[in-house]
Amino acid sequence: MNLHRDQVARLAADAVETLHSDSSSPLLLLCEHAGAVIPAPWGTLGLDPAFLTTHYAWDPGVDGLTRDLAARLTATAVLTRYSRIFTDYNRHADDWDHMRPDLGGIPVPGNLAISGAERALRRAIAVAPVDQAIHQALDGRHAIVSVHSFTPVMAGQHRPVDIGVLWREETAFVRATLEGLHRRAPALGLRIGNNAPYDWRKVEAYSLDAHGLKRGLPCLYLEINNALFATRTAETLAPLLADVMTEALGKVLEAGAG
Repeated sequence: MNLHRDQVARLAADAVETLHSDSSSPLLLLCEHAGAVIPAPWGTLGLDPAFLTTHYAWDPGVDGLTRDLAARLTATAVLTRYSRIFTDYNRHADDWDHMRPDLGGIPVPGNLAISGAERALRRAIAVAPVDQAIHQALDGRHAIVSVHSFTPVMAGQHRPVDIGVLWREETAFVRATLEGLHRRAPALGLRIGNNAPYDWRKVEAYSLDAHGLKRGLPCLYLEINNALFATRTAETLAPLLADVMTEALGKVLEAGAG
């Protein structure tokens, strides 16, 4: 793929969106799978366009939820716009699914033979600008929450969770978030997962490792069952999560570094 420097710059500028950049909130929100766009020079990566509306391409529901949370909390939020099929920001550069060659056994033609030069180009377009946006947003933050959604059934296995809190270091922020959800969610009929539907201690993920753990910031991945976004329960998610995170942030500030 040969692109002029100005084309690369335009594509990189479209990779990320920052909300409430001037916020003084102690919380930073991330949404690494908010968009399902493939940059125009790559077409559909050889896929049927229908795949770009599925969970393979993005996390359904989280764009709107993150925007709602950012507004309620007056918090800075950084959202990616490009599909994780093109380049998954939340994967390390050498992970097989950073530019995944298949979707559950279905080949992604445009990802089957990626040269080193194209890999570097994709990272310049879809990774570097997000890194920069997050770095610019980190000053003054005391905690980071990364917002995702998950499928209720994966590989034939049902995942009996509605809201999952994934953590690697059990900080005051993590404990307060879990306590608040366990206290408030049952009245709404919501099931809370503690390192479920999957355990972050057993898997690798880039964004909170790079921007949270390595900086000593309390952080967690928030996973929402994507089936909820098709129900009236979706209307309760942002108010619930905003209240819980406000309480948890108070605990972090009380505890100092969390």
